[in-house]
Amino acid sequence: MNMNQVNEIIEGAPKGANIVCEWKRPCKIYKRGEQADIEKHVRTVGRVGIDYDEMQEVKQGRAEGSLPAENAGLPAWQKWVVFPFLLAHKTKGTKYIRLYKGTSKTVKPFVKWYKNGVEVPYSVVEPYLTSGERKEKTGACFSVKVESLLKVWVVEN
Repeated sequence: MNMNQVNEIIEGAPKGANIVCEWKRPCKIYKRGEQADIEKHVRTVGRVGIDYDEMQEVKQGRAEGSLPAENAGLPAWQKWVVFPFLLAHKTKGTKYIRLYKGTSKTVKPFVKWYKNGVEVPYSVVEPYLTSGERKEKTGACFSVKVESLLKVWVVEN
Protein backbone atom coordinates (compact mmCIF):
# COMPACT_ATOMS: atom_id res chain seq x y z
CA MET A 1 0.00 0.00 0.00
CA ASN A 2 1.08 3.57 -0.42
CA MET A 3 0.68 6.56 1.89
CA ASN A 4 -2.18 8.01 -0.21
CA GLN A 5 -4.24 4.88 0.48
CA VAL A 6 -3.40 5.01 4.18
CA ASN A 7 -4.33 8.70 4.32
CA GLU A 8 -7.71 7.87 2.73
CA ILE A 9 -8.31 5.34 5.50
CA ILE A 10 -7.34 7.84 8.18
CA GLU A 11 -9.64 10.48 6.69
CA GLY A 12 -12.53 8.13 5.91
CA ALA A 13 -12.73 5.76 8.87
CA PRO A 14 -14.54 7.10 11.90
CA LYS A 15 -12.60 6.98 15.17
CA GLY A 16 -12.89 3.51 16.68
CA ALA A 17 -13.95 1.92 13.37
CA ASN A 18 -13.11 -1.71 12.76
CA ILE A 19 -10.79 -2.13 9.80
CA VAL A 20 -9.48 -5.35 8.31
CA CYS A 21 -5.76 -5.33 7.66
CA GLU A 22 -3.71 -7.82 5.75
CA TRP A 23 0.05 -7.65 5.80
CA LYS A 24 3.11 -9.78 5.30
CA ARG A 25 6.57 -9.40 6.67
CA PRO A 26 9.83 -11.30 6.88
CA CYS A 27 10.43 -13.02 10.21
CA LYS A 28 13.50 -12.84 12.39
CA ILE A 29 15.18 -16.22 12.32
CA TYR A 30 18.15 -17.94 13.88
CA LYS A 31 21.20 -17.95 11.60
CA ARG A 32 22.20 -21.53 12.27
CA GLY A 33 22.02 -24.62 10.11
CA GLU A 34 19.82 -24.53 7.02
CA GLN A 35 18.97 -21.00 5.93
CA ALA A 36 15.43 -20.14 4.96
CA ASP A 37 13.31 -17.14 4.12
CA ILE A 38 10.42 -17.21 6.57
CA GLU A 39 7.49 -14.89 6.06
CA LYS A 40 4.37 -14.26 8.13
CA HIS A 41 1.10 -13.28 6.45
CA VAL A 42 -1.60 -11.92 8.78
CA ARG A 43 -5.20 -10.84 8.41
CA THR A 44 -6.86 -9.35 11.45
CA VAL A 45 -9.41 -6.81 12.55
CA GLY A 46 -8.17 -3.71 14.30
CA ARG A 47 -9.69 -0.43 15.36
CA VAL A 48 -8.22 2.92 14.38
CA GLY A 49 -8.30 6.42 15.81
CA ILE A 50 -8.40 5.47 19.47
CA ASP A 51 -6.70 7.44 22.23
CA TYR A 52 -5.09 4.83 24.49
CA ASP A 53 -5.47 7.00 27.59
CA GLU A 54 -9.23 7.29 27.00
CA MET A 55 -9.91 3.55 26.70
CA GLN A 56 -12.16 2.16 29.44
CA GLU A 57 -9.91 -0.88 30.01
CA VAL A 58 -6.89 1.42 30.45
CA LYS A 59 -8.72 3.64 32.93
CA GLN A 60 -9.87 0.55 34.84
CA GLY A 61 -6.36 -0.99 34.80
CA ARG A 62 -4.88 2.21 36.21
CA ALA A 63 -7.55 2.39 38.92
CA GLU A 64 -6.89 -1.25 39.90
CA GLY A 65 -3.12 -0.84 39.73
CA SER A 66 -2.58 -3.41 36.97
CA LEU A 67 -1.32 -0.63 34.65
CA PRO A 68 1.05 2.25 35.41
CA ALA A 69 -0.67 5.32 36.90
CA GLU A 70 0.26 7.39 33.85
CA ASN A 71 1.22 6.80 30.25
CA ALA A 72 4.96 6.31 29.76
CA GLY A 73 4.65 7.61 26.18
CA LEU A 74 5.93 6.22 22.94
CA PRO A 75 9.22 4.36 22.64
CA ALA A 76 12.14 6.79 22.19
CA TRP A 77 12.43 5.94 18.49
CA GLN A 78 8.79 6.77 17.63
CA LYS A 79 6.80 9.96 17.06
CA TRP A 80 3.24 10.74 16.09
CA VAL A 81 2.63 11.88 12.52
CA VAL A 82 -1.18 11.94 12.76
CA PHE A 83 -2.43 11.31 16.31
CA PRO A 84 -3.81 8.71 17.04
CA PHE A 85 -3.56 7.02 13.64
CA LEU A 86 -0.05 7.16 12.27
CA LEU A 87 3.43 6.86 13.80
CA ALA A 88 6.90 7.20 12.31
CA HIS A 89 10.39 6.11 13.18
CA LYS A 90 12.24 9.30 14.20
CA THR A 91 15.39 8.67 12.17
CA LYS A 92 14.40 6.14 9.49
CA GLY A 93 11.04 7.74 8.64
CA THR A 94 9.30 4.35 8.44
CA LYS A 95 5.54 4.84 8.92
CA TYR A 96 3.30 2.64 11.11
CA ILE A 97 -0.47 2.53 11.43
CA ARG A 98 -1.62 2.22 15.07
CA LEU A 99 -4.33 -0.36 15.69
CA TYR A 100 -6.25 -1.70 18.67
CA LYS A 101 -8.02 -5.04 19.15
CA GLY A 102 -10.99 -5.24 16.79
CA THR A 103 -14.54 -6.06 17.77
CA SER A 104 -15.91 -7.51 14.51
CA LYS A 105 -17.78 -10.78 14.80
CA THR A 106 -17.85 -11.39 11.04
CA VAL A 107 -14.17 -11.32 10.03
CA LYS A 108 -12.00 -14.15 11.27
CA PRO A 109 -8.29 -13.42 11.75
CA PHE A 110 -5.65 -15.76 10.34
CA VAL A 111 -1.91 -16.22 10.19
CA LYS A 112 -0.16 -18.06 7.36
CA TRP A 113 3.49 -19.02 7.33
CA TYR A 114 5.74 -19.26 4.29
CA LYS A 115 9.13 -20.90 3.97
CA ASN A 116 11.05 -19.98 0.82
CA GLY A 117 7.79 -18.77 -0.78
CA VAL A 118 5.76 -21.92 -0.04
CA GLU A 119 2.93 -21.94 2.51
CA VAL A 120 3.74 -24.35 5.34
CA PRO A 121 2.31 -25.19 8.78
CA TYR A 122 3.65 -23.29 11.80
CA SER A 123 5.43 -26.45 13.02
CA VAL A 124 7.73 -26.27 9.97
CA VAL A 125 8.86 -22.66 10.59
CA GLU A 126 8.89 -22.69 14.40
CA PRO A 127 12.46 -24.08 14.73
CA TYR A 128 13.77 -21.16 12.65
CA LEU A 129 11.99 -18.38 14.57
CA THR A 130 13.63 -16.34 17.30
CA SER A 131 11.92 -16.39 20.69
CA GLY A 132 10.49 -12.92 20.05
CA GLU A 133 8.77 -14.18 16.89
CA ARG A 134 7.29 -17.18 18.71
CA LYS A 135 5.77 -15.14 21.55
CA GLU A 136 2.06 -14.49 21.54
CA LYS A 137 1.59 -10.73 21.33
CA THR A 138 -0.55 -9.20 24.05
CA GLY A 139 -1.62 -5.69 24.87
CA ALA A 140 -4.29 -3.23 23.87
CA CYS A 141 -2.53 -1.87 20.79
CA PHE A 142 -0.16 -2.82 18.01
CA SER A 143 1.45 -1.12 15.04
CA VAL A 144 1.94 -2.33 11.47
CA LYS A 145 4.48 -0.96 9.01
CA VAL A 146 2.69 0.79 6.18
CA GLU A 147 5.09 -0.79 3.67
CA SER A 148 4.02 -4.26 4.89
CA LEU A 149 0.29 -3.65 4.34
CA LEU A 150 -1.34 -5.55 1.50
CA LYS A 151 -5.00 -4.57 1.98
CA VAL A 152 -7.03 -2.46 4.36
CA TRP A 153 -10.78 -1.98 4.41
CA VAL A 154 -13.48 -0.83 6.83
CA VAL A 155 -15.71 -3.66 8.03
CA GLU A 156 -19.37 -3.44 9.01
CA ASN A 157 -20.15 -5.00 12.40
